[in-house]
Parts: sequence; C-alpha cells; structure tokens
Amino acid sequence: MDASIALLLFTAITIYLLWFTFISRLLRGPRVWALLGSLPGLIENSDRMHEWIADNLRACGGTYQTCICAIPFLARKQGLVTVTCDPKNLEHILKTRFDNYPKGPTWKAVFHDLLGQGIFNSDGDTWLFQRKTAALEFTTRTLRQAMARWVNRAIKLRFCPILETAQLRGEPVDLQDLLLRLTFDNICGLAFGKDPQTLAPGLPNNSFAVAFDRATEASLQRFILPEVLWKLKKWLRLGMEVTLSRSLVYVDEYLSNVINTRKLELMGQQKDGNAHDDLLSRFMKKKESYSDSFLQHVALNFILAGRDTSSAALCWFLWLVIQNPIVEEKILNEICTVLMETRGEDVSSWVDELLEFEEVDRLIYLKAALSETLRLYPSVPEDSKHVVTDDVLPDGTFVPAGSSVTSEDMLGEGLGLSTNEVDSSGSVIAAPAHNGAGPPSRAKDVIDVVHEVWA
Repeated sequence: MDASIALLLFTAITIYLLWFTFISRLLRGPRVWALLGSLPGLIENSDRMHEWIADNLRACGGTYQTCICAIPFLARKQGLVTVTCDPKNLEHILKTRFDNYPKGPTWKAVFHDLLGQGIFNSDGDTWLFQRKTAALEFTTRTLRQAMARWVNRAIKLRFCPILETAQLRGEPVDLQDLLLRLTFDNICGLAFGKDPQTLAPGLPNNSFAVAFDRATEASLQRFILPEVLWKLKKWLRLGMEVTLSRSLVYVDEYLSNVINTRKLELMGQQKDGNAHDDLLSRFMKKKESYSDSFLQHVALNFILAGRDTSSAALCWFLWLVIQNPIVEEKILNEICTVLMETRGEDVSSWVDELLEFEEVDRLIYLKAALSETLRLYPSVPEDSKHVVTDDVLPDGTFVPAGSSVTSEDMLGEGLGLSTNEVDSSGSVIAAPAHNGAGPPSRAKDVIDVVHEVWA
C-alpha cells in the first residue's frame, strides 16, 4: 500500500474515532457502537422492546438521546433518536407543537405497503381530510348503534357460551386469544360490514386475520432496521419481506372481493331495503369517487386502530381487577345499583340482555377503572415522530430538524407507580397529571364502546 494512502486512511480513522468519542459522550441511554450506533442493542432486545426502552429511560431520568447510525453528518440528524416519557415533553410533542412532529418519511415508508395513505400513515391535509370525513360519517350516536349490534351479538352468542362451556368442563381458556378474536370480528363488522367469525365455535383460523397479523408484524419489523437495509431485503425478497408480500396479496384479494360485492349490494339497496352502516359503505355512498385502493386502506387503518388496542386494554383490565378485589367489589356494587333502578329487583332478569348504553353511561366507577387501566398499561405505549424544525423540549433537550422523537407512555407501572384508587365520583386519586395529548380520534370512541359494553 502506498505510504500516502496509508497515512490518509490512518488520519481518517483517527478523526472518526475522535469524533465518535465526542459524540458518544453527548448521547445517553443504550451503548453506542462505532458505525452501528445503538442498532446492536435494538436488535438484541427486539422481543422485549418496550421493557428495554423503559429500562433506559429509568437509568436516564426520563429522556435520552441515541443514534442508530454513528456516521458523521447523520448521527445528529437522520440517525438521531430522542426518547422521552416526561409528561411535559409528551404534551409538547403531541399537542403544543403537534404540527412540528408529523409521522414523517420513515414512518410512512415503513407502513406504506400495508396502510398506503390511510389516516394512520398520512400527515397534513391528507390526514385532516380523512379524519374530518370519518368524523362526519360516524357521529357518536351512529357509531354506538353500529358497534352495539356487533358487540352484543358476539358477546351473547359466542363469547359467553365459550366461557360457560369452559366453566362446566373445568378447562382453562386463553382469554387474550378470545378477546383478540372478539375485537377482530367486531372491528371488521364496523369497518366493512363482514363478519370473519374468528370467535365461532371451535375457534377456526381465518385466512384474512392470519394474513393481516403477518403483514402487521412484518411491517413493524422494519422499524428495527435502517431504511436502506429493509429496502434491500425487500428488493432481494428475504426474510419477513417475503411474508409481508405474500400476506398483502391475500389481504388485497380479500378486500377487493368485499368492495366489489358491496358495490353490487349498494346498487340494489333501494330495491331490497337492506341498509349498510359500516364505514366502507358510508365512504362508497358519498358523491366523491374513491378508488378501491383508497377504500381498502380506510378499512385496514380502522382495523389496526381498534383491534389490538381494545383487546390489550381488556386483558389488562381483567388482570388488574383480579389483583384488586376491593375494586372488583365496587364495580359489581355499582352495576347492581344501576340495574336495580333500571330493571327492578328481580336479579334473574338482569342477565337476559346486555347493558344498554343509558345504563353504561351511569357506571362512573367502571369508566374510571378502565381509564386507570389505560394509564397503567397503555395499549400503544410508543409513538415515533419526525422533527420538522429545530426545537427544544420543555426539559431542555435540543432536538434537531430531521431527527426522530419517540414518545414512550410509561407513567403508570413502568415507573413503579402503584394502581391508584378511584372515588365514587369516578375521579382518580393521586394520579400524575397527564392529558391524552394530541387531537382526539374516532378510534377512541370505538375502543370506549367496546370496553364499556363488554364490561
């Protein structure tokens, strides 16, 4: 090797090591490796991501910065990730400076194949248009009516009989699996008016549900790798990218059939009087002409919003109630008090029908217990955002334009806080101040309806 080339290489390595030493001292959190940044730790802990991030946040006091690409000019921009669980920072990111923290190009690239430009994968005017359209089409009253029909039928004819059979036989049940099936059937019915029947007797596998799960998992795997790597895997058709491609083909065929069938049904609706009140039909009835691809992504985004979030919250709610018998007793007493006033003192008549919405609205303590569950164990504990312009978070952390910010919701058990009690008016006692920052979502209405009617 020529001496000048060797000297140049040695100089470059020395400069890089000096730069890396300097940048490493500025970053907190997981260990940062030369060139690779914190990517090795990210991959090693991919099966316990939330716990790993929570451990780093505890060690750093609630906010830390790391880089997934320790390369000059990238480490403080595209490669920099700020992770925070500070309530003031969360409110700043998700509410005060909401416009400065969109989903960004990384998020949209990761989920584009699955969600397209749906509401959960869009920003700006596209996001605002879909949100306003969905809000107008699904007022609270119509949403409750549609959801009540699907939820009541699934609980009464499928969910309860499964639990009763298991009780008689003395057999255990996988409650998390049952709740996933329950919420999937309900959300599919509300999204495009079709019942996949995953909670039917025998708990059959549904090809659409399996394909949707695999596509979601494969899309999430992309977050672990730098964009250039997962795009290379996609081009070479390696690993989870093959699974994603195959799953999306089936999802596309399934929803295409649903849309084509619905078009025929809507054309003959005036003749048979069979009205459809699902989200897909409401979009198709509008004067605007939407493409089949757009309609598919509307349905998929809605399913993603309401399925796993609801089932996860219900699982944690039941677990917490079991751990806190005093709370269980208060919930039962409140339900009994309301039913005695609305259905009389004949206890046998109480179980003939599920709770009506007017009865559910009076269950203040139950609602507070559900809210406390979501505080302790949020269904979506992590949310990644893109930084548009330079900003300083309330705790003094500087976030440069082009970098990413991950807000981690661990205000409850994640920081070692015990379950708070709720008083008779439904107010949570001793809960840390934290507003659900960010604009409200119709998906939250869906989740609230599922929780309350099911409970």
